[in-house]
This record gives sequence, C-alpha cells and structure tokens, in this order.
Amino acid sequence: MKNQLCFKAALLFLLASTSVTLAIGQQYRELPLWPEKAGVEDYADALLKVFIPEKGNGVAVIACPGGGYSGLALEKEGTKFGPWFNEQGIACIVLKYRLPKGRTTVPLSDAKKAMQLVKEHAAEWHIDTNKLGIMGASAGGHLAATLSTHGAASERPAFQILLYPVISMKEGLTHPGSRKSLLGEKPKRRLVKEYSNELQVTEQTPRAFIVVSDDDKTVSSLNSIYYYEALHKNKVPAELHVYPKGGHGWALNDNFLFKKEWTAALTKWLQALSGN
Repeated sequence: MKNQLCFKAALLFLLASTSVTLAIGQQYRELPLWPEKAGVEDYADALLKVFIPEKGNGVAVIACPGGGYSGLALEKEGTKFGPWFNEQGIACIVLKYRLPKGRTTVPLSDAKKAMQLVKEHAAEWHIDTNKLGIMGASAGGHLAATLSTHGAASERPAFQILLYPVISMKEGLTHPGSRKSLLGEKPKRRLVKEYSNELQVTEQTPRAFIVVSDDDKTVSSLNSIYYYEALHKNKVPAELHVYPKGGHGWALNDNFLFKKEWTAALTKWLQALSGN
C-alpha cells in the first residue's frame, strides 16, 4: 500500500510539472487540484488544465464543463475554450471537478479550491486576482453560479459567464438529471432552496454574462431568465442573450447558427473588463 501511494504521488508531481502540446501548437499545464491529498482515491481525479497566453491582459477565467453532474464534457466545454480565450490575452483554467456521487458539497468545494490555487499562482501566470472570473456550461453553469452566490468574499469570482446554465433545483424548472446527481433522489426542501441559485443572489453577487437558446429542451431558458431577473433586482450588472434556436450544448460548435454573434458579444464584454 505504501509503494502504491508513493507511485501515485510521483505521478501527480509529474502532471504538475509537465506541459502538454496541442495539435495547434498551444501548450497547457496540468496541475492536481488537491496535491496535499495525493494518493487518496477520488481526489486524484480533480485537476486544472492551465492555458496561459503569450501576452496576457491580467484577466483569467476558470471554466467548469457541464455533464449533468454525472459526467464532464471536458473537451467541448473546457479545453476547446483555452485557445479561444488565449487569443484575447485571457488565461483559461479548465476545472476537472469531482462528481458529487451523493456528496452535494463536493463540486463546490473543488470550485473554491480552484479559486484558491489560481490565486496562489497569480503572479507566476500574470493574472490580476481582481479580474479572475468563472465560466460554466449547463451543469457547470450551475456550479459557476453556485460559487458566485454561495462563496465567501475571498472565494467569489470577479465575474461569471454562463452558457445555457442550470440555475434552479426546483422541480419543473431544473434539469432533472443534474438535480438528482447533485441533491439525490428525494432532496429536502431546504436543500432545494439552497441550491436554487436564483434565490441566492445578493448585491455582492458578481456581474454576469449569460447566453442561452430559447428552444433549449434540455435546460429551460427560464433558468437564465429568472437568474437575470434576480441579478437585475439586486442591481448586479448583467447581460443576457437569448437566441431563438440552437438547442443545448453548442459551446463553440461551428454549426450553432449564432456562434459569431454570441462570441462577439462576449469578446466585447470581456474587453470592458480588461480595460481595453
């Protein structure tokens, strides 16, 4: 058992110090999220994929892929965004978070840990911690919104980017699979309310950019609309784009009819954050 733990620790160290070259020549680094728990089953699966631009503007985004809290669309809603953000001088840190598997607080604890770890490396990665935000797609959007509404002041991101997000855990509004994976088969009312993020918005919630398709049959666009309404009510700056068609899970897919429109809108929104 001792030899096995040593081997796993050595493997994590190798991951932490190795760059991975992508087909387009872009490089990223992989870092274990919980290096202090090397060798502990489950914790070893959580990691960061770090994309650093050649010339950064100080802005950084932690990206949380979706997957209904039962899997992770790590490439489509994670690593594919690395080069896209880097082209704009923005660092992108993709979070491979642990799945809840009956442990409701696990994804949020990983998101908090990711914020802590990125801040520890901020000087090395040329990141302005006042410009460190979070992005999430689908269930990853729920995680991003949960950190934005539940995190302490030191844990909250500077901004949030949400793509077709799950926001609520209320029956009839939520994505049933995400709710079941996160909260269990028959969650208590208190838990449903706690993780319905449209009910947790305050004046301290960070500004938001939200984009969704109105014909999304997987996660109702009303999740985004109610969240925007709560942000607006609390005087939190927010930008919401609702496109008529597209369904769910389009990310950076070229076949999404409004890809050019939503990425251009996000680029302009991010430029305002970076001061360019």
